[in-house]
Amino acid sequence: MLRLLVLLLFLAAGTTQARSAGDYLPADAQLDESIPTPESVLGWEVGDWHVGHDALVNYLYRLAETSPRVSIREIGRSNEQRPLLQLLISSPGNQEKVEELRQAHLAGEGPLVVWLGYSVHGNEASGSNASLLVAYYLAASRSETVERMLNGTIVLIDPSLNPDGLDRFASWANQNAGRVPVRDPVTRQHVENWPGGRTNHYWFDLNRDWLPLVQPESRARIVEYHRWLPHVLTDHHEQGGRNPGFFFQPGVPSRQNPLTPAENFELTRALAAYHAEAMDAAGVPYFTEDAYDDFYFGKGSTYPDINGTIGILFEQRNIRGQELATSNGVETFRDAIANQFRVSLSTLRGAWELRDRLAAYQSGFHRAMMERAGSRKFSAWVIGDDGDPQRAQALLEVLDLHRVEYLALGEPVRAGGREFEPGAAWVVPARQRQFGLAEAMMEQRTRFEDNTFYDVSAWTLPLAHNLPYATLSRMPATEEAPAASQGLTPDADAPAWVVPWNQLQAPLLLRQLLDEGARVRSSRKAFTAQTRGGLQAFRPGALVVQSGIQDEDRREAVLTVLGAAALGGTVVHSLETTLTPSGPDLGAGHFPLIEPVRPLLLVGEGVSAYDSGAAWHLLDRRLGMATPIVEQQHFDQVDLRAYTHLLMADGQYRQLGDSDRERIERWVTEGGVILASGRAATWTERLCFKADCDEAPERPEPSSGEARSYADFADDHAKLVIGGAIVASVADLSHPLAWGLQRPELPLFRQGTNLLRPSDNPYATPVRYSEEPLMAGFIGPERLDEMRGQPAVI
Repeated sequence: MLRLLVLLLFLAAGTTQARSAGDYLPADAQLDESIPTPESVLGWEVGDWHVGHDALVNYLYRLAETSPRVSIREIGRSNEQRPLLQLLISSPGNQEKVEELRQAHLAGEGPLVVWLGYSVHGNEASGSNASLLVAYYLAASRSETVERMLNGTIVLIDPSLNPDGLDRFASWANQNAGRVPVRDPVTRQHVENWPGGRTNHYWFDLNRDWLPLVQPESRARIVEYHRWLPHVLTDHHEQGGRNPGFFFQPGVPSRQNPLTPAENFELTRALAAYHAEAMDAAGVPYFTEDAYDDFYFGKGSTYPDINGTIGILFEQRNIRGQELATSNGVETFRDAIANQFRVSLSTLRGAWELRDRLAAYQSGFHRAMMERAGSRKFSAWVIGDDGDPQRAQALLEVLDLHRVEYLALGEPVRAGGREFEPGAAWVVPARQRQFGLAEAMMEQRTRFEDNTFYDVSAWTLPLAHNLPYATLSRMPATEEAPAASQGLTPDADAPAWVVPWNQLQAPLLLRQLLDEGARVRSSRKAFTAQTRGGLQAFRPGALVVQSGIQDEDRREAVLTVLGAAALGGTVVHSLETTLTPSGPDLGAGHFPLIEPVRPLLLVGEGVSAYDSGAAWHLLDRRLGMATPIVEQQHFDQVDLRAYTHLLMADGQYRQLGDSDRERIERWVTEGGVILASGRAATWTERLCFKADCDEAPERPEPSSGEARSYADFADDHAKLVIGGAIVASVADLSHPLAWGLQRPELPLFRQGTNLLRPSDNPYATPVRYSEEPLMAGFIGPERLDEMRGQPAVI
């Protein structure tokens, strides 16, 4: 037994033998010894530990200090204030004229530009760890191949697209590492605690944010992308163990977005030959044209495809510790890093050898988009502000970041059954350089060649902002879009101020007023009032701040908050009198006082980190509201009386026992409010607030047992899944939860198949799915039939 133990320890030690940076590199690297190796700065060999973001940054700055081929820029900061870096590597001569080369490239001449992006998912760490080696190799190699390539190439390296997630995961992996690696995938080092390191600070999937641009990491990156418009952009990921081989694009041919030019697919396939050659030489299994699609333009490997760049997705098996037992045998973290390094070099080699084709493709791309625009049956899109300039401005800001051109509407237009007026609408011309991206943002596609999607199938941006829009057959009169307007400064002597509730920033203003101790009321009925700007009609939900009922020592602070909001564009009306020409006077009982909100967000294992993070981001960043977060296993320690609202995102709440359920039921009957979505809403349906509660809902009837071909399984399953589509709903505008909406039509993003049980209370359903719910994306006919007319909010 002793001999066997010694043998096993010897074998284990052999598999974890240290691997210096030079061991990863090609044999002909011819390294410059004056350039510091990663291990000389880190203090350990690449792959021994997971690199934290601070150590990654430290090494890259050292590299830039010592190599004339390397320059480094901070392009932004993450939510946790970690620097977002861009490494630019080229020949010393090119470094002296970078801006000149950039302008030449944008003009269709100049050098090849390749962007290498690593680890947008923080716990897919082999990419960022490989970026150390790629940067070192390009800085230190004196081989003729590297020198020739760098003379004609600008290499842009984004070493960590998600610094906060990478650092969170590195800490977990390193804290749970033993001297002797553990290979079992269910052990602690391989299985992170909730929410894991995949997402950024607010648990947002940054690989879905290239289009909506919600997070600071995405906004900083998109600015740089459009500054450079690279010929090729790589997106280095990791995958689970379902596929034994390394994936590189092209993906499933039938799942490529039809707006992407066919030549993009051909060039992707041409580059794939170089990856295949590198992997074959190393004896690494790989696959293409399977499992992954190339459809949603909000991903790092797909967004480039609609902008004239060749985007490439790489998927390495995730090795979350040092070693992992797999169907291929034992695979190590060093193996994963080596694979990401290999395809980085094969990308550079392939792009260099295909540089003429890539340059010709990109130069012709935008001309092709202009020609495509000319072939369409419309000339422009018109977008209205829905009575809320701030919401429209939020969309225009996204268009600006994507370099999509727009103009202010200059004449009244009727389209799509709606009226669009000058001063409250914008026009996006079809004939523009960014037509392809604009079409992708605006279209409402519901028919597809292949109904199986990796995830999202619809992302129409005006619908995401709940703004009315339509296509125009002719280009209307337009004018230059004015700068965002500021509201009227509130009159300090006004007896009251009124804020329409339909405005994007009205909730933030309400929170600020309540924090200042203001007494704020909400109108339950419509009314008109004489304002400094004339007679004004107000809809239910309008905020009413009466000067005379504010505490003497708070009045100036309240006026300051209102004034700051007006400067930011929120409309604040100053009343001349609280006597109203129509509707209730402001002293009537139709203006209840608004109480401050004290929310609690319940999270933990089994709960969607994405949806929880969206709620946290909304409250914390949009509303500036303190958001206590508690995990399920600690819920029994919470004093619910300290909170007014309990937020439960989509997920499983199995850790909540009977006593927890009883506490929640008692708290609700005493006035507490639960906001639950997805599976959490289904969980709340079992709560009891009266003596004669119904039993749990009956299980659905069993299937008919009809025999189906096994080969049909994937297509049949796809018809039952809602991976991400936009659906139409109808809101009851008289219901308090719908106050602020201008139109009953309300587009919703639908994901998952949960449906709510209809309420016995006929007044308790403020939002229902329409009878024809599908607006954009794919939903199978059975799921559509289930949704028609059913409650979306109860």
